[in-house]
Amino acid sequence: MYIVDDLFFLIEAGSVLVWNYKNHQQYILETDYFLELLQLSKTNNPQNESICKELLEANLITDTPNQSNKWGWDVLSRIFHFGTQNAGSATLDVDPIGYTKNYLDQCNKIQNTIPSLFAEREGPLLELPEPEISLLDTMSFLSVLKKRKTSRAFNSEKISLKEFSLILYCSFGLIHGGWEELARLGLMQTGIRKASPSSGGLHSEEAYVVVYRVDGLEQGLYHYRPQDHKLTQLREGDFEKQTIRMNYNQFFSEGLSFGVYLAVRLEKIWWKYKHSRSYRGALLDMGHVSQNFLVVSTALELQTWMTAAFHDSQVESFLGIDGCKESVILFVGVGKGTNQAIPEVMREQLKKRNK
Repeated sequence: MYIVDDLFFLIEAGSVLVWNYKNHQQYILETDYFLELLQLSKTNNPQNESICKELLEANLITDTPNQSNKWGWDVLSRIFHFGTQNAGSATLDVDPIGYTKNYLDQCNKIQNTIPSLFAEREGPLLELPEPEISLLDTMSFLSVLKKRKTSRAFNSEKISLKEFSLILYCSFGLIHGGWEELARLGLMQTGIRKASPSSGGLHSEEAYVVVYRVDGLEQGLYHYRPQDHKLTQLREGDFEKQTIRMNYNQFFSEGLSFGVYLAVRLEKIWWKYKHSRSYRGALLDMGHVSQNFLVVSTALELQTWMTAAFHDSQVESFLGIDGCKESVILFVGVGKGTNQAIPEVMREQLKKRNK
C-alpha cells in the first residue's frame, strides 16, 4: 500500500486533519489511523488490514505506486496549483435559470456584510491635477503595445505632476465614473469599474505610491484614493534606497520618478468568494492593473520597470498593512531613461566574461 502523494496534515484543537488537496476531501484522523499512515510511509506494508481498507476507500492510500508528477517547485506551490483546481463542479449540471437563482440567493446572503468599496488611510490629503486625457492622443495603440518594454536604466529625471496624475487616474482611477448599468437596474453597487477587469468587479488592489522625483510633489509614501483622485500622505522622505533594498537590491530601479507597490485587500475577496481558487483571480487582477500602468506610462513616452521579487514583510511594514487581510503583490515603476533592458554594469560584466 502507498500513501497518496496529494495529502497534507494539520494539527488543530488536539486533532489531526488530513486533506487530500487534489480531490478536496478532508478527514479527522484517529490516532490508530495516523499511526498506520506513518508505518506505510516507511514500509508500504499494512499493519492493520481493517484500517487500511478504510484509508483506501477514503482515497488516502492506494494499492498501486504513485505516478510521480514532475513538479518543478516546492510542495507549497504544488498544493496551491492542484488544490485550487476543479472547484465549483457542483454547478456543472445547472441550467441558466437555476444558475442565476443560485447566484442571486448567494448575493442576498452576503449583501449585508459587504466590505467598504474604498480603503481609507489616515494622513493629510493632497489634491491632484485634473487628468489631462489629451496627453494620451499622441501615439497609436499599436505603437504603445510595441514600445512597452521593461527598462533597467533610469536617469533620475523628474516627471511633471500632470503626467503623474494622469498615470494614476488611468491605471487605478474611476475612469467610468459610477456604475450606470447597476444604477439603472436599481441594484446595490458592490463593485467598481476601472480600465482593467477584476474578479467580481471588486477591484481589491490598493496603490501605494513611493514618490522620488515628481515636479511639485514632496518625496514620500502616499496612498492613492480612486474615489476622489487624491493622495493620502503616509510618510515623508526619500525612500529610494530603502525600496531598492526591500526589492532584494535590484538596482535597476535606481533613478525612477516614482514607484507603486500594489497590494491586494484579501478581505474584500473573502467576502464574495469563499474558495481558495479565488487567489488565482486576485493575482490575475494585479497583472491586469499593472499592464494598464505600463501602457499608460509608455503612451507618455516614459520607461517602466516592474518586479514581484521583494521582502514581503519589510514592504508591508513600510506600507503599514498587516500582510494578512491586505498583502503586497507587485511593484511597478516609471521614469525617464535610456530604454535599455540590460544596464551598463551588466553589459560590462558580460564583456569581461566573454574575453
